[in-house]
Amino acid sequence: MRIPFVSPKIHGLLHAGVTVTDFEAAVKWYHENFNCLLVSEQWIKGEDAEALADLYGTHGLTIRLGFMRTPDGGVLEIFEFQPKGEKIPLEWNRPGWTHACISVRNVPKIREKLESRGVEFVTDTQHTAGADWAFLKDPDGNLLEIMDLGVAQRLPLKWLGWTQGLIMKMGKCKSYYE
Repeated sequence: MRIPFVSPKIHGLLHAGVTVTDFEAAVKWYHENFNCLLVSEQWIKGEDAEALADLYGTHGLTIRLGFMRTPDGGVLEIFEFQPKGEKIPLEWNRPGWTHACISVRNVPKIREKLESRGVEFVTDTQHTAGADWAFLKDPDGNLLEIMDLGVAQRLPLKWLGWTQGLIMKMGKCKSYYE
């Protein structure tokens, strides 16, 4: 039987990944604070891990990874490596990924709840361009942003964002695509 040809299509961002020092503790923390649920877990060891040494930058690893789903369908992939590498401080002005953002409703109330649980925030709650946001650290010091776009922005971004991008591509941002 032949599989029919399926034309390529880009669907969207599927997940973001973060390395943690303690898999079980991270699962618990992300569940307790953001209602994420672990939907899969995998161990990569021995020859399978060695085959990925170039990707992970070192040999002799054991890798544990899992996918945690947020209530709205976003996915965070968490990694735990043995042996553990050294944490390097984030420098925002260097190219590379800096953080993940979790969509919430009512940043001040979420912040109050998280701070009562000992979560460390690294910014005050901000209000820019109609959105409330703040940055915090997970137990390993990885940066997360919580943001409330508000209904006035959340729904149009979700449903009309692609159309807006096409309009920008043909207009104000045209030079980026030439």
